[in-house]
Amino acid sequence: MRTLMLALKYSSLIILLMVLAACSTGSEVEATSSPEPPTFTPVPPTDTPLPPSPTPTATETITPTASPTVTPTNTATPTPTEEPTPTPTATNTAVPQAGIPSNVIVKYLVLQGTGGPTGCGDSLVPVSAGFVRTGDVKEDVKIALNSLFSTGTQYAGNLYNPLYQSKLRVNDVSFKKNSGNVTVRFTGSFTKPKEDCDKLLYRAQVWSTARQFPEVKHATIWLNKYLLGDLLVVGDN
Repeated sequence: MRTLMLALKYSSLIILLMVLAACSTGSEVEATSSPEPPTFTPVPPTDTPLPPSPTPTATETITPTASPTVTPTNTATPTPTEEPTPTPTATNTAVPQAGIPSNVIVKYLVLQGTGGPTGCGDSLVPVSAGFVRTGDVKEDVKIALNSLFSTGTQYAGNLYNPLYQSKLRVNDVSFKKNSGNVTVRFTGSFTKPKEDCDKLLYRAQVWSTARQFPEVKHATIWLNKYLLGDLLVVGDN
């Protein structure tokens, strides 16, 4: 009986140990086969900055500078003159005029050194007085002679004027149609030329200017109480 009790006791103990062993083994297997999954701590996403855009490097553009264009300037070469000619005033710009209309009043100036019949180998040149004939001989003669003595300069352009120093004005004109004789009376300041050639030119200028009109055949010229011709005698200085 006692032996049976011990056998049961030992059998129970063995069964208990087996159960414990089985439980222990199952726990280890379960622990081994089913490990606890690791806990992952979520990492907040980090904004990764984009790499900075490359800063464009300014490239210095060298613009070629155009070389200045040198424009050649035509330099007028002055034409040398044989001798200086005094410049006349604007109202006394007299030059030889070709083809002056027959109804235009003229005055006569001198073109020197032509070998002509006037003075000492010179020629008279008609220059417009700037007036048209009125048809009244006395008035036209007065206009012509006053224009001649108003020239005022020794040279008018390239024309010579030997009576430039005399300041005369027509005081009176009379005309006889039957004989064609015109009588002119001057007043003013008379200067006698020193050279005989200039005296001849002076006389030719006055008489040719007065006799340009077809109605005039003869001219008698007075300066105060003297005949102008007598004041211009060659050789009388």
